[in-house]
Amino acid sequence: MPDIHAFLSALRELHPDLPRYGRAGGCFKTYLVLKQVFPQAEPWYDGCHVITKVDGRWFDIRGEIQPVSEIGTEFIRMDPLCFNRAYDWQMPAMTAEAAMREVSHV
Repeated sequence: MPDIHAFLSALRELHPDLPRYGRAGGCFKTYLVLKQVFPQAEPWYDGCHVITKVDGRWFDIRGEIQPVSEIGTEFIRMDPLCFNRAYDWQMPAMTAEAAMREVSHV
């Protein structure tokens, strides 16, 4: 299995804005990238930020983190129907059927 720390480090090095983007608007997309490499990855959300749980450990673009919300709420596991193009504000929302088709590819 790939080293998740090395993977996230390489991801941050792709572009100087990636660490900021991964915490401000791109956190769900960071989960999607991690899901491609680590199929067991799960998205968790506190109402403001998505973090990724992999094998009982928590990650975001910064690397391994503690699941402590910066807004004081609890992280909960995201339901796939909540994805519905999460954070793709420029895209129209999908129907539930289309969202389920997209989720089956994640």
